[in-house]
Amino acid sequence: MFPHRCVTRHAKISITAIALYAVIILAPLLVAIGQDPSTPATPSIPRRDPSAHTQQDPDMSATLGVLELKIQMAEGSLKLNPSERNLTSLISSLEESLNTSCLKSLPVTLKYEGPPTNPNCIARMERLLEINPDNPAAICLRDGIAAPSCLAAYRDQKLVEFYDSSSLLEDLPDPSLKVGLSAVETQRLKVLSEMLENINRQFQNAESSEDKNKSMDDAVGVYDQLLSLSCRIVALRLRPLTENDTAIYEPSRIVEARKQLLQIPKNMRGDYQTQMLRKVEEELALYTGNAKGKKELLDLMAVINQPDNSKPLTAIRLERSRIVLSSCYRFIEQATKFIPLFPAPKCHAEGWYSPQCINALKQWRNARRQRLESERPAKAPVKGIISKF
Repeated sequence: MFPHRCVTRHAKISITAIALYAVIILAPLLVAIGQDPSTPATPSIPRRDPSAHTQQDPDMSATLGVLELKIQMAEGSLKLNPSERNLTSLISSLEESLNTSCLKSLPVTLKYEGPPTNPNCIARMERLLEINPDNPAAICLRDGIAAPSCLAAYRDQKLVEFYDSSSLLEDLPDPSLKVGLSAVETQRLKVLSEMLENINRQFQNAESSEDKNKSMDDAVGVYDQLLSLSCRIVALRLRPLTENDTAIYEPSRIVEARKQLLQIPKNMRGDYQTQMLRKVEEELALYTGNAKGKKELLDLMAVINQPDNSKPLTAIRLERSRIVLSSCYRFIEQATKFIPLFPAPKCHAEGWYSPQCINALKQWRNARRQRLESERPAKAPVKGIISKF
């Protein structure tokens, strides 16, 4: 190597340019095949473990502090307005806290038996089960990641592609999906997608299985980057499964009635309650809608009669959806199709702490281990007495 003092300024710039060029060209070779190959091949398992990045925050104390603040704000919002949206916000915040602080090593160790022993984890878990008895994050923390109850709790979860709809946005407590990715992130996705097309052409033109496997190895890494970037924003949506399986929360009309009456001294509420009851009774007499709407009117009358009695907030039998950006949805479909064993699509779709993700990571690591073992050079037989016969 040349001594540093002998390197000219021009040479320094050239070396830097070459290094940057190598980063730009080689790093993207971690994209996956974005076009449908005419003869899909079963790829060998790449050496690289795409789960190595799994959500380990270097400043965990700061992260937990933010989560604690989110929980407090969600609790306060739910107390002021016990709506479905605020209930979802609290459930989502509690889940994030449990996964980050109580199951933080799960994506690395792939093992957790439960129940938790940390007092804060226990308190958060019990609060989550109180408001959402069939919550998958709390059930898995309580019973263990391999428990049948844990697997069943996540089974009906859906992945939904985000679309710009006012009705959908009303269901989501987090508006981040509306904002989407930044201009820099969008440009990065474009660059990665172009690299993906190049890898696909290399795969199509490969003449040997070794070259095809090299393209697939490159594809795994790029898909890992694409998914990590495009699936950065995820919003949880919880809705009743059917009209009869409603979440037990109070509609805004009931919340407003209670709030209005509680602002009036108890000994001065009589006339207000009478006026409010008369209006609801008239509405009920003329009501011709479904049973759900009728029940809401009856619940409203009960709150007007006794505004001091707060209704317990519990969400059961909810449709659970993870809302993601269109680019995330598209790359998950592509990666699943072309590299079926690749765990990242499953983990981004189901969540990194779901049993589906953990099982996919286990299969991937086992297959990768088998590949590495098969590529080791065979040991020469030890010469001895037996070898002579």
